[in-house]
Amino acid sequence: MATMGRSFKEKLLLLLTAILAVAVTPFAIMRFRHEQWAAALLDTSIIFVMLGLFLHVYFTRQTRGPGITLSLIFTVAALGSIFLLGIGQIYWAYPALTAAFFLLKTRYAALLSVVSLLAIEAMLWNSASPATIFTISLTLVTGVLFAYSFAVTANRQRSRLRHLATIDPLTGTGNRRAQNEKIDSVNALFRRAQVPGSILILDIDYFKKINDTHGHIVGDDVLVEVADLIRASTRPTETLYRYGGEEFIVIAEHTDLEGAAHLAEKLRGLIEQKVFVSDIRLTMSFGVAELQPSEGRQGWLIRADKALLRAKSEGRNRVVLDVPAEITLLSQVAAAGK
Repeated sequence: MATMGRSFKEKLLLLLTAILAVAVTPFAIMRFRHEQWAAALLDTSIIFVMLGLFLHVYFTRQTRGPGITLSLIFTVAALGSIFLLGIGQIYWAYPALTAAFFLLKTRYAALLSVVSLLAIEAMLWNSASPATIFTISLTLVTGVLFAYSFAVTANRQRSRLRHLATIDPLTGTGNRRAQNEKIDSVNALFRRAQVPGSILILDIDYFKKINDTHGHIVGDDVLVEVADLIRASTRPTETLYRYGGEEFIVIAEHTDLEGAAHLAEKLRGLIEQKVFVSDIRLTMSFGVAELQPSEGRQGWLIRADKALLRAKSEGRNRVVLDVPAEITLLSQVAAAGK
């Protein structure tokens, strides 16, 4: 079984389906020999389904559908065994209900567990003593609660780690990793539906002078205040990332070059007017570029960065747009026609 480079869920599904296909085979053989035809056919069906799921995950590397299917099979098989063979098969319910919390979203696993517990109660109602029903119910509920608590805790920790992996620790903005993911997302939307997107690269003018005069702690405070001001002045579709040092990036979804220019000018004016920590006043330079057809992440960033360099070289505290060559040519032709 080649699992190099596979996700944890892929490995889990491959392992479970392989183990179950092997483990159920002796039961199927035994039940055929004892002429327990319904149970034997159920076991045989489980074996073939497990083999099918194994091959599907192995070759396609998809996990969502197989995870749902496997969880439902576990549950149906456990309930079917109890229904066909009696209370002695109750032990299959414990791993089946626990597995649901590894294979499904927590809320769906919880719902499946509640339905399964009610079904088990109904099947045991006339075939077991009240004390036995109470003991089985209590242990099943306890197991489900532990599995639910573990799943909720794991999901929270995973969300927290994912958040920390994409956040700049100083300013709370997105980091380079989150920025690249957003750029790729905007690019994919543009290719699929021609929805425009623009990048603004912002650089604090003479930031080294702030550090040299007031110290790096104050400089960090300035970066935090700049980030807070930009976040407070942008929409949810205009996300902020720290590009490095005193540079930031705003990725403006659903925004063409003209809209991005207005946004950049608004931010430039707000920053110029604000008094920052230690009575510091500062300005920022902006380079703006709209995404073009057949353009990758690197080319888009390079154009915005070149526009920023022009803004710095032309005197700072200004917005410079990277206008594609074909647009510039059309403008010149139109002007000549007049």
